[in-house]
This record gives sequence, structure tokens and C-alpha cells, in this order.
Amino acid sequence: MPRVQTFSTRSAARILAVSPDRIRYWVKRRLIEPSARRGRRFRFAFNDLLLMRMAKELLPHHHHVGLFQRCFDRVRDLLEPARPVTSLKLHNDEGRIVLSDGDVLIEIETGQMLLRFGPQREAGKVEDRFGPARVRERFEEARRMAETDPLRALTLYSDLLGREPSNFEAHMRMATLLEREGDLSGALRHLLGAAVIVPANAEVNLRLGTLYRLREESENAIQSFRRAVECDPLSLEAHRNLAELYDRAGRKRDALRHLSAIHRLSRDKH
Repeated sequence: MPRVQTFSTRSAARILAVSPDRIRYWVKRRLIEPSARRGRRFRFAFNDLLLMRMAKELLPHHHHVGLFQRCFDRVRDLLEPARPVTSLKLHNDEGRIVLSDGDVLIEIETGQMLLRFGPQREAGKVEDRFGPARVRERFEEARRMAETDPLRALTLYSDLLGREPSNFEAHMRMATLLEREGDLSGALRHLLGAAVIVPANAEVNLRLGTLYRLREESENAIQSFRRAVECDPLSLEAHRNLAELYDRAGRKRDALRHLSAIHRLSRDKH
């Protein structure tokens, strides 16, 4: 099954709709600690993105970093050691940062407890108990959020896959979103996960071949497109890709065979 994916600085910036320089600034000020780093190249995990989204919402300007860092340190003191900060909800309430934990509201700077009026539920949060109908509801919620809030959609898909690791459609949706955000490695892991679940699916093999071509892994691309043709001999796209790849590799006979298949299929369509 796919490993936990990480995101480059540019990929995280696209997902969060901030500049890469802003993320580097957060790292420089030690507001964010990357999951991995190699020189000036950083990799961020889901929790890092959740924390950055929190910082973005609370810090419209760079000069507020110190305030957020103090609040963040205080929040850590309030939590159990094993509990992540991203399990809580922080929001800016007219200039004061408020911590929401279940039914409790605390103003971070003063430690004062506030009153909550009416029950609230964080949008996009997957409840601990729900059946197949609720899984589908949350799946559709993630699909709708993919355009406006890709990070929430990614988080929701990840939660769903944590509950249903053999959910083929969730792997496919996750791969689509990660590829759109520029995380080709993450997209590849989920496509491979989908291929393990349904190996005879033409679409997943076609997408694997296309992704391998983007990564300039020609042999892997050829194998995936061949599997796509085995699953769907009428796939013009798979035949076309094979013809191009074989031609570039100097395998003229193989290229000609798939060009002939394209000609025959195109003729039959008309």
C-alpha cells in the first residue's frame, strides 16, 4: 500500500495558495519544521500543511509571526505530549487567538476560558463513527472541496483511506489531486495502490503510463501502457503512447504494430 506522502515547498505553496518564499520564511523563523530537508529543499507532511494553513489564516502579515509563535508554544504546553496541535482549532477572533478544543474555548494570550454558544463542527472533519453512507457523503464533500480547498480535500481523502485502505476510487481521486498540485511521486504511490486493488483496470494503467512518461521513465511507461491495452484493446490513447515510445526507442516494428491498431480503430469508429 502507498506510503505516507510528503510535499515539496512549491507543491505546498500551490496547495495553500501562498508564495514559496512565505513558506521558507516560516521555516527560517522556526514556525514550521519540515519533515525532511536537503539544503534549501524541504519536504512537508500533511500535519505540516495543516499547521501552515493555520498560520496562513492567523497571520495575514509577516510581522505577526512572533505573536503566533508565542501562542503556539503555549498551546503545546496545554496539550498531552502525544497529541498533535493540528487536532485543535485555532482562529483569530477580532485580534485575539482563540483555541477551540471540543466544547472548550480558551483565549491563548491570557489563558481565559470563553463561553461557546451552540454546538459547532469543523468543516471537513471526519467523525469517528460513521457507516458506508457517511463515507460516501464525506467522499463527495472531498470531491467538492478539491477545487476551492485542496488541502482539506487531501486531508479528507487521507482520513477515508485510513479507514478504507482498499478504496480504489479514493486512491484515484487522491492521485488526481496530487498530480494537479505537482506532487508526481505522491500521485504515483496512490495510482500504484489503486493498481494493486484492481490490477485489470485500463484507466489506472493508462494513468500510470502517462505519469511515468512525465517522469521520463520510458520502460515503466511502456509496461503500463501495454497492461492498459491488455485490459482495453480499443484504447486509442494507450496505442498512441506505445507507438511514440517504441518509435523513440528505435523499435520500429513494435511502433508500426500500434500505428496499425490506431488506424484500424479510427477507421472502425467512422
